[in-house]
Amino acid sequence: MSSLGSLYQEVVLDHSRRPRNYRAIEGANRKADGYNPLCGDKVTIYLKMEGGRVADISFQDPDAPSRRPPLRF
Repeated sequence: MSSLGSLYQEVVLDHSRRPRNYRAIEGANRKADGYNPLCGDKVTIYLKMEGGRVADISFQDPDAPSRRPPLRF
């Protein structure tokens, strides 16, 4: 595997083990729910706007832990 491919794999595995911004934002003033009927994926995006700029952003997938296959190394 190339060094770029290896680095990409490390990043993907790291985000899978320790997702960033995976939470509901307290005080979010924007929220959007998405659903993909082809695969059943669901996602909720939270956004907190302050003075016309993005102050915080996060996401949640309510079904992810039950559907996520175990990581194999």
